[in-house]
Amino acid sequence: MLDAKRIERNRIRLEDQRARLQTQLNSTASTMDEQERPGYSTHMAEQASEVFEQAKSLAVRQQLRRTLEEVNRALEKMDQGTYGICEACGGQIDPARLKALPHALLCMTCQARAERIVRR
Repeated sequence: MLDAKRIERNRIRLEDQRARLQTQLNSTASTMDEQERPGYSTHMAEQASEVFEQAKSLAVRQQLRRTLEEVNRALEKMDQGTYGICEACGGQIDPARLKALPHALLCMTCQARAERIVRR
């Protein structure tokens, strides 16, 4: 069980992380706006590089959004009094896991199961 002091420390960490993620998302959005649309250069290699950079930027933005959603969900769980409870099995999430990853929504067993399902 998590004590109130540990939950408060994690809340501060999550709020800081949320602010950083928002800043990164805003930064990547402006970077994507500045990039040219592919197909207007004279060399195919330049076009391929531009498309690759755009795809990479999009993947980074998607990961930032997913992490931001998890952070927001963890903060909601704190407000609801359910922080530290696995969303899949209802068991306790190991405090060491929450210390390392305060926005964890699943215990290690359920996380491993979810990752195996995704890899199939």
